[in-house]
Amino acid sequence: MTVRIEIVSTCPRWDISMMGGKDMFDASKKPDYPLLPGFPGHEMAGTVVAVGSKVQSFKVGDRVAALEHLLGNGAYAEYLNYRTHELIKLPDSVEWKQAVSFELLKCVLIGLLQFGDITGKSMLVSGLGPAGMLAMQAASLMGASSVTAVDINRERIAYVNSLGIGLAKHSDDVKDERFDLGYDCVGAAASVQSLLEKVDSHLVIFGVLKGEVRYGGDLWFKGIKLESYKYRSFGESDQALLLDLVANKGLNTECLQTHHVPLYRYQETIKLLNKQEAIKVYSYPATDFSVAEIGG
Repeated sequence: MTVRIEIVSTCPRWDISMMGGKDMFDASKKPDYPLLPGFPGHEMAGTVVAVGSKVQSFKVGDRVAALEHLLGNGAYAEYLNYRTHELIKLPDSVEWKQAVSFELLKCVLIGLLQFGDITGKSMLVSGLGPAGMLAMQAASLMGASSVTAVDINRERIAYVNSLGIGLAKHSDDVKDERFDLGYDCVGAAASVQSLLEKVDSHLVIFGVLKGEVRYGGDLWFKGIKLESYKYRSFGESDQALLLDLVANKGLNTECLQTHHVPLYRYQETIKLLNKQEAIKVYSYPATDFSVAEIGG
């Protein structure tokens, strides 16, 4: 299927790593060069403009968002080919800016579902990047009794609290509070270690782990479960959950898209991400290359 990309958004960790000459998952390595066209763009929403003869689940004109795109060219482009399982069909009520980062939301939900039923349980989320901002909302909407998110960036904490999407605190302000569950969206060993000291039951590491974490005998005696994020396929029931959270339950995904910068000003995008002035930066490939935009 060919999709006209209406909007594409950054994956900050991936974009920053790539432009820093580092592999996303192993900072000791360099990315594979030459980079494929459109790389590393993978969060997008768009319109189906062509389908293969065997495609039955989508038709020309369908509004879709990417759930994954791991092979081939990237989505920093005007058009891109997808396989059917890589897309989710959008209801009319979901806007482009809400849908563009559905791939990230999918990944966050996979990690949250590793806890099983979280109804009535308290959760501490570490990190107020895009994943943490989605996780704190999703966990609450999925039944958690209380959700607190922590970070060390006070400006980001203030921004998140101003959105009304949940309670955000500085890591130093949590003090002696205890939580049933922990969800780490940072990946730094220190972040995980801090969560382990405050969690009584189960911790999932969503962020790409860097460094070593100590799991001592005291944690073993308490029966605290520590596990890494386990990526898996995202089935029909999972997709229904995602759409319900956004379209019906009010999960705010649009708040991630803080800055619009055309793709041809990508260096500006990287500066915004490096300085943490932007949460995500989005572009409109179909219109950002217009004469008026370039001339302005």
